[in-house]
Amino acid sequence: MPAGPAKSVHGAFTIPSLDGIRAIAVMIVFVGHGFTFGGPWPGHVGVTIFFFLSGYLITTLLRREHDGTGRIALGKFYLRRAVRILPPAYITIALAVVVGALGWLPSSQNPWGVLAELLNVTNYYMIWANNATGDVHTGLPPETSMLWSLAVEEHFYLIFPAALILMLRRRLNYRRIGYILVLACVLAVGWRLFLEATTQDFYRLYIASDTRFDGLLAGAAMALLWNPALGDRSPFGLSDRAMRYGIAPIAGVVFIAAAFAPDPFRLTIADSAMYLALIPLFWLVIVHPDGATGRVLNQRWIAHVGVLSFSVYLLHRLVLHLVGGIVSAAPAADLLALAVTVAAAQLMYAGVEKPLGRLRKRYEARMPGRPVPLRRRLARRRSARRG
Repeated sequence: MPAGPAKSVHGAFTIPSLDGIRAIAVMIVFVGHGFTFGGPWPGHVGVTIFFFLSGYLITTLLRREHDGTGRIALGKFYLRRAVRILPPAYITIALAVVVGALGWLPSSQNPWGVLAELLNVTNYYMIWANNATGDVHTGLPPETSMLWSLAVEEHFYLIFPAALILMLRRRLNYRRIGYILVLACVLAVGWRLFLEATTQDFYRLYIASDTRFDGLLAGAAMALLWNPALGDRSPFGLSDRAMRYGIAPIAGVVFIAAAFAPDPFRLTIADSAMYLALIPLFWLVIVHPDGATGRVLNQRWIAHVGVLSFSVYLLHRLVLHLVGGIVSAAPAADLLALAVTVAAAQLMYAGVEKPLGRLRKRYEARMPGRPVPLRRRLARRRSARRG
Protein backbone atom coordinates (compact mmCIF):
# COMPACT_ATOMS: atom_id res chain seq x y z
CA MET A 1 0.00 0.00 0.00
CA PRO A 2 1.39 3.52 -0.90
CA ALA A 3 3.03 5.74 1.64
CA GLY A 4 1.94 8.93 -0.07
CA PRO A 5 3.38 11.10 -2.82
CA ALA A 6 6.39 13.00 -1.56
CA LYS A 7 5.90 15.92 -3.89
CA SER A 8 2.21 16.47 -3.37
CA VAL A 9 1.80 15.88 0.35
CA HIS A 10 5.19 16.14 2.02
CA GLY A 11 6.61 19.24 0.35
CA ALA A 12 9.15 20.06 -2.33
CA PHE A 13 11.46 17.03 -1.94
CA THR A 14 10.91 14.61 -4.80
CA ILE A 15 12.39 11.27 -5.80
CA PRO A 16 12.22 10.47 -9.53
CA SER A 17 10.06 7.56 -10.67
CA LEU A 18 8.39 6.74 -7.34
CA ASP A 19 4.97 7.98 -8.41
CA GLY A 20 5.30 5.91 -11.58
CA ILE A 21 6.18 2.84 -9.52
CA ARG A 22 3.09 3.46 -7.41
CA ALA A 23 0.97 3.61 -10.55
CA ILE A 24 2.33 0.27 -11.79
CA ALA A 25 1.86 -1.34 -8.37
CA VAL A 26 -1.76 -0.22 -7.95
CA MET A 27 -2.62 -1.35 -11.49
CA ILE A 28 -1.15 -4.79 -10.71
CA VAL A 29 -3.45 -4.97 -7.68
CA PHE A 30 -6.45 -3.71 -9.66
CA VAL A 31 -6.02 -6.29 -12.41
CA GLY A 32 -5.56 -9.00 -9.81
CA HIS A 33 -8.89 -8.15 -8.20
CA GLY A 34 -10.70 -7.61 -11.51
CA PHE A 35 -12.90 -10.04 -13.42
CA THR A 36 -10.83 -10.54 -16.58
CA PHE A 37 -7.46 -11.85 -15.41
CA GLY A 38 -8.05 -12.23 -11.67
CA GLY A 39 -7.23 -15.94 -11.37
CA PRO A 40 -3.70 -16.36 -12.77
CA TRP A 41 -2.64 -12.73 -12.33
CA PRO A 42 -0.18 -12.18 -9.41
CA GLY A 43 -2.02 -9.23 -7.86
CA HIS A 44 -0.19 -9.75 -4.57
CA VAL A 45 2.97 -8.42 -6.24
CA GLY A 46 1.54 -4.90 -6.16
CA VAL A 47 1.37 -5.03 -2.37
CA THR A 48 4.94 -6.35 -2.25
CA ILE A 49 6.09 -3.32 -4.23
CA PHE A 50 4.09 -0.97 -2.02
CA PHE A 51 5.65 -2.36 1.14
CA PHE A 52 9.19 -1.93 -0.18
CA LEU A 53 8.43 1.56 -1.51
CA SER A 54 6.84 2.65 1.77
CA GLY A 55 9.80 1.48 3.83
CA TYR A 56 12.21 3.20 1.45
CA LEU A 57 10.33 6.50 1.29
CA ILE A 58 9.53 6.80 4.98
CA THR A 59 13.12 6.04 5.99
CA THR A 60 14.46 8.48 3.40
CA LEU A 61 12.28 11.23 4.86
CA LEU A 62 13.34 10.35 8.41
CA ARG A 63 16.99 10.31 7.37
CA ARG A 64 16.67 13.73 5.73
CA GLU A 65 15.05 15.09 8.86
CA HIS A 66 17.81 13.71 11.05
CA ASP A 67 20.53 15.02 8.74
CA GLY A 68 18.93 18.46 8.62
CA THR A 69 17.91 19.00 12.23
CA GLY A 70 19.87 16.44 14.22
CA ARG A 71 16.68 14.82 15.49
CA ILE A 72 13.52 12.99 14.43
CA ALA A 73 10.33 14.53 15.78
CA LEU A 74 8.01 11.60 16.50
CA GLY A 75 5.01 13.85 17.11
CA LYS A 76 5.32 15.44 13.69
CA PHE A 77 5.89 12.06 12.07
CA TYR A 78 2.70 10.60 13.56
CA LEU A 79 0.77 13.75 12.65
CA ARG A 80 1.88 13.40 9.02
CA ARG A 81 0.93 9.74 8.90
CA ALA A 82 -2.44 10.21 10.61
CA VAL A 83 -3.47 13.12 8.39
CA ARG A 84 -2.26 11.36 5.27
CA ILE A 85 -3.76 7.92 5.90
CA LEU A 86 -6.72 7.99 8.27
CA PRO A 87 -9.22 10.38 6.61
CA PRO A 88 -9.28 8.61 3.20
CA ALA A 89 -9.33 5.21 4.94
CA TYR A 90 -12.20 6.18 7.25
CA ILE A 91 -14.19 7.65 4.35
CA THR A 92 -13.76 4.37 2.45
CA ILE A 93 -14.86 2.34 5.48
CA ALA A 94 -17.93 4.58 5.91
CA LEU A 95 -18.86 4.18 2.23
CA ALA A 96 -18.53 0.40 2.49
CA VAL A 97 -20.68 0.29 5.64
CA VAL A 98 -23.42 2.27 3.84
CA VAL A 99 -23.21 0.00 0.78
CA GLY A 100 -23.53 -3.06 3.01
CA ALA A 101 -26.38 -1.58 5.06
CA LEU A 102 -28.33 -0.72 1.90
CA GLY A 103 -27.83 -4.23 0.55
CA TRP A 104 -26.08 -3.09 -2.63
CA LEU A 105 -23.42 -5.74 -1.99
CA PRO A 106 -23.58 -8.90 0.15
CA SER A 107 -22.41 -8.10 3.65
CA SER A 108 -21.87 -9.83 6.98
CA GLN A 109 -20.52 -6.65 8.59
CA ASN A 110 -20.75 -6.26 12.35
CA PRO A 111 -19.45 -3.70 14.86
CA TRP A 112 -16.36 -5.79 15.65
CA GLY A 113 -15.28 -5.98 12.03
CA VAL A 114 -15.81 -2.24 11.53
CA LEU A 115 -13.94 -1.47 14.77
CA ALA A 116 -11.02 -3.66 13.66
CA GLU A 117 -10.70 -1.58 10.50
CA LEU A 118 -10.98 1.72 12.37
CA LEU A 119 -8.24 0.59 14.78
CA ASN A 120 -5.99 -0.71 11.98
CA VAL A 121 -5.95 -4.32 13.11
CA THR A 122 -7.78 -5.67 10.06
CA ASN A 123 -5.08 -8.23 9.33
CA TYR A 124 -5.21 -9.96 12.72
CA TYR A 125 -9.01 -9.73 12.79
CA MET A 126 -9.09 -11.54 9.44
CA ILE A 127 -6.80 -14.27 10.76
CA TRP A 128 -9.08 -14.70 13.76
CA ALA A 129 -12.23 -14.70 11.58
CA ASN A 130 -10.78 -17.34 9.28
CA ASN A 131 -9.91 -19.61 12.20
CA ALA A 132 -13.20 -19.00 14.00
CA THR A 133 -15.68 -19.09 11.13
CA GLY A 134 -13.80 -20.36 8.08
CA ASP A 135 -14.48 -17.07 6.27
CA VAL A 136 -11.79 -14.40 6.38
CA HIS A 137 -14.32 -11.69 5.47
CA THR A 138 -16.78 -12.37 8.30
CA GLY A 139 -17.81 -9.13 10.01
CA LEU A 140 -16.00 -6.78 7.64
CA PRO A 141 -17.79 -4.16 5.55
CA PRO A 142 -18.07 -5.39 1.95
CA GLU A 143 -14.93 -5.35 -0.20
CA THR A 144 -12.63 -3.82 2.40
CA SER A 145 -10.35 -6.77 3.11
CA MET A 146 -7.48 -4.96 1.31
CA LEU A 147 -7.16 -2.87 4.48
CA TRP A 148 -5.02 -5.67 5.92
CA SER A 149 -2.02 -4.16 4.15
CA LEU A 150 -2.77 -0.74 5.60
CA ALA A 151 -2.71 -2.37 9.04
CA VAL A 152 0.73 -3.84 8.35
CA GLU A 153 2.08 -0.42 7.36
CA GLU A 154 0.49 1.31 10.35
CA HIS A 155 2.08 -1.19 12.73
CA PHE A 156 5.42 -0.55 11.05
CA TYR A 157 4.97 3.22 11.43
CA LEU A 158 4.24 2.79 15.14
CA ILE A 159 7.40 0.80 15.81
CA PHE A 160 10.11 1.66 13.29
CA PRO A 161 10.65 5.43 13.81
CA ALA A 162 11.03 4.97 17.57
CA ALA A 163 13.43 2.05 17.00
CA LEU A 164 15.44 4.15 14.54
CA ILE A 165 15.67 7.02 17.04
CA LEU A 166 16.84 4.61 19.73
CA MET A 167 19.57 3.16 17.49
CA LEU A 168 20.73 6.64 16.45
CA ARG A 169 20.93 7.68 20.09
CA ARG A 170 23.11 4.65 20.71
CA ARG A 171 25.44 6.26 18.13
CA LEU A 172 24.92 3.59 15.51
CA ASN A 173 25.57 4.99 12.05
CA TYR A 174 23.26 4.50 9.08
CA ARG A 175 25.32 1.67 7.68
CA ARG A 176 25.23 -0.38 10.86
CA ILE A 177 21.51 0.21 11.27
CA GLY A 178 20.97 -0.78 7.65
CA TYR A 179 22.73 -4.10 8.12
CA ILE A 180 20.74 -4.73 11.30
CA LEU A 181 17.62 -4.36 9.16
CA VAL A 182 19.07 -6.77 6.59
CA LEU A 183 19.59 -9.30 9.38
CA ALA A 184 15.99 -8.79 10.48
CA CYS A 185 14.87 -9.55 6.92
CA VAL A 186 16.85 -12.80 6.95
CA LEU A 187 15.33 -13.77 10.29
CA ALA A 188 11.86 -13.06 8.89
CA VAL A 189 12.40 -15.74 6.24
CA GLY A 190 13.25 -18.24 8.96
CA TRP A 191 10.14 -17.22 10.91
CA ARG A 192 7.90 -17.78 7.89
CA LEU A 193 9.50 -21.15 7.18
CA PHE A 194 8.83 -22.16 10.80
CA LEU A 195 5.19 -21.05 10.58
CA GLU A 196 4.73 -22.85 7.27
CA ALA A 197 6.12 -26.05 8.78
CA THR A 198 4.01 -25.82 11.94
CA THR A 199 0.71 -24.14 10.96
CA GLN A 200 0.25 -24.21 7.16
CA ASP A 201 -2.05 -21.25 7.78
CA PHE A 202 -2.15 -19.21 4.55
CA TYR A 203 -3.49 -16.02 6.10
CA ARG A 204 -1.15 -16.21 9.10
CA LEU A 205 1.79 -16.12 6.69
CA TYR A 206 0.30 -13.78 4.11
CA ILE A 207 -1.27 -10.90 6.06
CA ALA A 208 0.21 -10.81 9.57
CA SER A 209 2.43 -7.86 10.39
CA ASP A 210 5.17 -10.03 11.87
CA THR A 211 5.41 -12.05 8.64
CA ARG A 212 5.29 -9.06 6.27
CA PHE A 213 7.43 -6.46 8.05
CA ASP A 214 10.50 -7.54 6.10
CA GLY A 215 9.21 -5.84 2.95
CA LEU A 216 9.15 -2.49 4.69
CA LEU A 217 12.45 -3.24 6.43
CA ALA A 218 14.09 -4.09 3.10
CA GLY A 219 13.06 -0.71 1.71
CA ALA A 220 14.27 0.97 4.89
CA ALA A 221 17.63 -0.83 4.59
CA MET A 222 18.06 0.49 1.05
CA ALA A 223 17.27 4.01 2.27
CA LEU A 224 20.09 3.75 4.82
CA LEU A 225 22.69 1.77 2.88
CA TRP A 226 22.36 2.57 -0.83
CA ASN A 227 20.10 5.57 -1.23
CA PRO A 228 20.59 7.26 -4.61
CA ALA A 229 18.20 10.07 -3.67
CA LEU A 230 20.58 11.09 -0.87
CA GLY A 231 23.85 10.66 -2.77
CA ASP A 232 24.90 7.20 -1.57
CA ARG A 233 27.10 4.91 -3.60
CA SER A 234 25.56 2.04 -5.53
CA PRO A 235 25.13 -1.31 -3.75
CA PHE A 236 28.54 -2.76 -2.87
CA GLY A 237 30.23 -0.06 -4.96
CA LEU A 238 29.24 -1.61 -8.28
CA SER A 239 29.74 0.59 -11.32
CA ASP A 240 26.79 2.31 -12.92
CA ARG A 241 27.32 0.26 -16.07
CA ALA A 242 27.26 -3.00 -14.10
CA MET A 243 24.08 -1.94 -12.30
CA ARG A 244 22.35 -0.73 -15.43
CA TYR A 245 23.22 -3.48 -17.90
CA GLY A 246 23.97 -6.44 -15.65
CA ILE A 247 22.43 -6.48 -12.18
CA ALA A 248 19.15 -4.68 -12.96
CA PRO A 249 18.13 -6.93 -15.90
CA ILE A 250 18.94 -10.04 -13.84
CA ALA A 251 16.90 -8.57 -10.97
CA GLY A 252 13.98 -8.05 -13.33
CA VAL A 253 14.03 -11.70 -14.36
CA VAL A 254 14.24 -12.83 -10.71
CA PHE A 255 11.36 -10.53 -9.77
CA ILE A 256 9.07 -11.87 -12.50
CA ALA A 257 9.95 -15.50 -11.74
CA ALA A 258 9.29 -15.01 -8.03
CA ALA A 259 6.00 -13.23 -8.79
CA PHE A 260 4.57 -16.43 -10.27
CA ALA A 261 6.03 -18.76 -7.64
CA PRO A 262 3.60 -21.38 -6.28
CA ASP A 263 2.78 -21.95 -2.62
CA PRO A 264 4.44 -22.56 -0.21
CA PHE A 265 7.48 -20.96 -1.89
CA ARG A 266 5.42 -17.84 -2.49
CA LEU A 267 4.57 -17.45 1.20
CA THR A 268 8.03 -18.10 2.56
CA ILE A 269 10.83 -17.10 0.17
CA ALA A 270 9.39 -15.54 -3.01
CA ASP A 271 8.60 -12.15 -1.47
CA SER A 272 12.12 -11.94 -0.05
CA ALA A 273 13.53 -12.66 -3.50
CA MET A 274 11.39 -9.87 -4.90
CA TYR A 275 12.51 -7.41 -2.21
CA LEU A 276 16.13 -8.22 -3.02
CA ALA A 277 15.44 -7.72 -6.72
CA LEU A 278 13.74 -4.37 -6.09
CA ILE A 279 16.96 -2.80 -4.76
CA PRO A 280 18.77 -2.57 -8.14
CA LEU A 281 15.48 -1.89 -9.94
CA PHE A 282 14.72 1.10 -7.69
CA TRP A 283 18.32 2.24 -8.04
CA LEU A 284 18.06 2.14 -11.83
CA VAL A 285 14.88 4.19 -12.19
CA ILE A 286 15.88 6.74 -9.53
CA VAL A 287 19.39 7.32 -10.90
CA HIS A 288 18.28 7.18 -14.54
CA PRO A 289 14.83 8.80 -14.79
CA ASP A 290 15.70 9.66 -18.39
CA GLY A 291 16.35 6.01 -19.31
CA ALA A 292 13.83 3.91 -21.18
CA THR A 293 12.05 2.65 -18.05
CA GLY A 294 12.38 5.96 -16.24
CA ARG A 295 10.80 7.88 -19.13
CA VAL A 296 7.75 5.63 -18.96
CA LEU A 297 7.42 5.88 -15.18
CA ASN A 298 7.79 9.66 -15.25
CA GLN A 299 5.15 10.28 -17.91
CA ARG A 300 2.87 12.92 -16.43
CA TRP A 301 -0.33 10.87 -16.58
CA ILE A 302 1.34 7.75 -15.16
CA ALA A 303 2.88 9.75 -12.32
CA HIS A 304 -0.52 11.30 -11.59
CA VAL A 305 -2.09 7.86 -11.25
CA GLY A 306 0.69 7.20 -8.75
CA VAL A 307 -0.30 10.32 -6.83
CA LEU A 308 -3.86 8.97 -6.70
CA SER A 309 -2.73 5.42 -5.91
CA PHE A 310 -3.65 5.41 -2.21
CA SER A 311 -7.27 6.32 -2.90
CA VAL A 312 -7.35 4.01 -5.93
CA TYR A 313 -6.18 1.19 -3.68
CA LEU A 314 -8.78 1.97 -1.03
CA LEU A 315 -11.74 2.28 -3.41
CA HIS A 316 -11.05 -0.19 -6.20
CA ARG A 317 -12.62 -3.36 -4.76
CA LEU A 318 -15.82 -1.57 -3.77
CA VAL A 319 -16.15 0.01 -7.21
CA LEU A 320 -15.26 -3.21 -9.05
CA HIS A 321 -18.05 -5.16 -7.37
CA LEU A 322 -20.63 -2.39 -7.60
CA VAL A 323 -19.95 -2.04 -11.32
CA GLY A 324 -19.78 -5.83 -11.73
CA GLY A 325 -23.34 -6.06 -10.44
CA ILE A 326 -24.49 -3.83 -13.31
CA VAL A 327 -22.18 -4.79 -16.21
CA SER A 328 -21.82 -8.51 -16.81
CA ALA A 329 -19.09 -8.55 -19.50
CA ALA A 330 -15.75 -8.86 -17.70
CA PRO A 331 -13.54 -6.58 -19.84
CA ALA A 332 -16.20 -3.86 -20.01
CA ALA A 333 -16.86 -4.09 -16.28
CA ASP A 334 -13.16 -3.79 -15.47
CA LEU A 335 -12.61 -0.81 -17.77
CA LEU A 336 -15.67 1.03 -16.46
CA ALA A 337 -14.67 0.26 -12.86
CA LEU A 338 -11.17 1.56 -13.54
CA ALA A 339 -12.54 4.84 -14.92
CA VAL A 340 -14.93 5.26 -11.98
CA THR A 341 -12.21 4.38 -9.46
CA VAL A 342 -9.73 6.88 -10.88
CA ALA A 343 -12.43 9.58 -10.97
CA ALA A 344 -13.40 8.88 -7.35
CA ALA A 345 -9.74 8.86 -6.32
CA GLN A 346 -9.27 12.24 -8.00
CA LEU A 347 -12.18 13.61 -5.95
CA MET A 348 -10.69 12.14 -2.78
CA TYR A 349 -7.31 13.64 -3.56
CA ALA A 350 -8.60 17.08 -4.45
CA GLY A 351 -11.26 17.26 -1.75
CA VAL A 352 -9.58 15.47 1.15
CA GLU A 353 -5.89 14.70 0.75
CA LYS A 354 -4.62 18.03 -0.60
CA PRO A 355 -6.59 20.29 1.80
CA LEU A 356 -5.61 18.17 4.79
CA GLY A 357 -1.99 18.17 3.61
CA ARG A 358 -1.98 21.97 3.64
CA LEU A 359 -3.67 22.03 7.06
CA ARG A 360 -1.11 19.56 8.40
CA LYS A 361 1.78 21.75 7.28
CA ARG A 362 0.34 24.79 9.03
CA TYR A 363 -0.26 22.86 12.25
CA GLU A 364 3.12 21.12 12.07
CA ALA A 365 4.88 24.49 11.82
CA ARG A 366 3.40 25.43 15.20
CA MET A 367 4.47 22.26 16.96
CA PRO A 368 7.42 22.62 19.40
CA GLY A 369 10.81 21.33 18.42
CA ARG A 370 14.21 22.94 18.84
CA PRO A 371 16.76 22.42 16.06
CA VAL A 372 20.18 21.18 17.06
CA PRO A 373 23.03 23.70 16.56
CA LEU A 374 24.70 23.48 13.14
CA ARG A 375 28.08 22.37 14.51
CA ARG A 376 26.51 19.45 16.34
CA ARG A 377 24.41 18.51 13.29
CA LEU A 378 27.48 18.40 11.06
CA ALA A 379 29.36 16.27 13.57
CA ARG A 380 26.46 13.83 13.83
CA ARG A 381 26.13 13.67 10.06
CA ARG A 382 29.83 12.82 9.65
CA SER A 383 29.52 10.15 12.33
CA ALA A 384 26.39 8.65 10.73
CA ARG A 385 28.08 8.36 7.32
CA ARG A 386 31.25 6.68 8.54
CA GLY A 387 31.62 2.97 8.19
